[in-house]
Order: sequence, then C-alpha cells, then structure tokens
Amino acid sequence: MEKLSQQDMEVLAAVPGVLQQLCGERDEALAKVAMMERRQAAEKVASAMHDKGIEADIPLDTLIDRMEKAAERGELGEIERAVDMVGPDMGTKIASLANDDHRISGGGSDLERFIVGGVGLAASAQVTTEREKESTP
Repeated sequence: MEKLSQQDMEVLAAVPGVLQQLCGERDEALAKVAMMERRQAAEKVASAMHDKGIEADIPLDTLIDRMEKAAERGELGEIERAVDMVGPDMGTKIASLANDDHRISGGGSDLERFIVGGVGLAASAQVTTEREKESTP
C-alpha cells in the first residue's frame, strides 16, 4: 500500500466539508429552479385564463400569485386541464337575464308574449291595459 503524504491527508480531510458545501449549494440551486418553473407554469395558466375570459376581473399579478399558491398545493395541473377545456371567450359575460315584472312587452300575439315572458292571464290583462292607455288621448 502506498504511503500518503501529509498533503494528501490534508486534502482527504477537507473532502467531506467541501462535498457538504457543494451539496448544499446544489440543493439551493435546485430549489430556486423549481420555484422559477412553478412561477412560469403559474404565469402560463393565469395568462390562458385571462385570454379565455376566466377571472378577467382579477389583475394578472394577483391571479399569478393565486396560481402559484395552487401549484404549491399540487392543484395547478387540475386547474390547467380545466382551463384547457374552456373554449375561447366562454368566461366572458355576453348577456344577462333580469326579472323585471313591471315591464311586459306588448307583443301582438300570445306566442310573442310567452317568448318575452308575459305568460298567463295577468300578463295579457296588463298588456291589454297598456294598449288601452296608449289608444286613449
């Protein structure tokens, strides 16, 4: 067996500390890379959500933070699949319904009144009353 010099012994004694330091630096770099990848994935999902009109009333930065928190909980994959299922502009509000009992259209036939929402005797009586008011000078 070879005899080790004093210098070789010093190098071998320093190896465990250097390896631990390198492993710590590597783990730190891997954690930063994982955080950056999670942020990029969250930005991608949030951007797709805004493009499709989902959560459009929330600022993009806030939505990205929410998606990043969802990624930390392991839910971002499910959200991304759900966003992929949504077609373009499905989240955009294009119409609304209002229940306005005071205004009934004076459609000419029962079918028109049914479609507009004036169904029943009360509705036709109200339409008749409105017509009488219009015809009276």
